[in-house]
Amino acid sequence: MLSTEGRKISEHANEFVKNLKVGEHGCVFFTSREDFKGIQFTFVKSGLEQNWGVVYTTATETVNKVRDDMKQFGIDVQEHENEGSLVIVRGEDLYKDPENPDLKGWTAVAKSICDSFVAKGKKGVRVAADLSSYFLSKGLAKQWFQLEYALERKLAIPLTIVCGYDAQLIPASKDLDIIEYYKMVNREQREYVDAHSFAIYANKNKTIVFTV
Repeated sequence: MLSTEGRKISEHANEFVKNLKVGEHGCVFFTSREDFKGIQFTFVKSGLEQNWGVVYTTATETVNKVRDDMKQFGIDVQEHENEGSLVIVRGEDLYKDPENPDLKGWTAVAKSICDSFVAKGKKGVRVAADLSSYFLSKGLAKQWFQLEYALERKLAIPLTIVCGYDAQLIPASKDLDIIEYYKMVNREQREYVDAHSFAIYANKNKTIVFTV
């Protein structure tokens, strides 16, 4: 069960995502899906409380599973969906064909989402994404990074994004301590961080926030 009273991540990481400004595009490397959702749902919940529009995109779970987990975390999903401030979507609705992603369509959708929420009086849009696991597990790393780089490190539109990366899917990372993992990714796997303005590395013992 996901709960704000359950296992705590780093307070620093939670405060960091709560206070993210418009235009940031970052990622969370995680070893536990529970820890990952704790960070993502903190980002979502604080955004809703601060008058952001929020989009949660998933490729590994059903929309109803995400809704249930958000409710357990203390997010009033029904209220926010009914008023149009929260949208939960499957990845297929955004990237269409994963082997040949439509990059122009991807960026057009991002702009359209921003325009829609800003027209409703929102300060911008927060996107919490869990899409990379699908691409990386299918060996579609090149396609995924095309999508990541298409959105740029610092966004010119009122959009803030936090992407998720399952550490188990990144080469040579499985048994590393979070400090060694952090060093390895920044030294040997730069493509995982170069599209981003920040990266959070989280496991049950320690969390690191790295800003570019």
